[in-house]
Amino acid sequence: MDSGMVGKILKASQYATEPERIRFESFKVTFHGKHDSHTVTYDHGKWHCTCDFFRQRGVCSHTMALEKILGVMLSEGSTQETATEGVAVAP
Repeated sequence: MDSGMVGKILKASQYATEPERIRFESFKVTFHGKHDSHTVTYDHGKWHCTCDFFRQRGVCSHTMALEKILGVMLSEGSTQETATEGVAVAP
């Protein structure tokens, strides 16, 4: 393996431990829930999910799970705290 590639592998390993370097602006995923699969999108701080609960409340378990997984990699102001305020969530 050439030295340039070794340097890139080392840098990638370092970056992988620093998720705060990454900011998602938009993405689309398929979330396989207990009863069905749903499409979840994130676009510049705004969430959307195709599940019925999201349509009714503007937040759901699928978007909250992704927010928890992605954490600091999401744009500031994209958290759904206001929708879930006062709700106890187990870690």
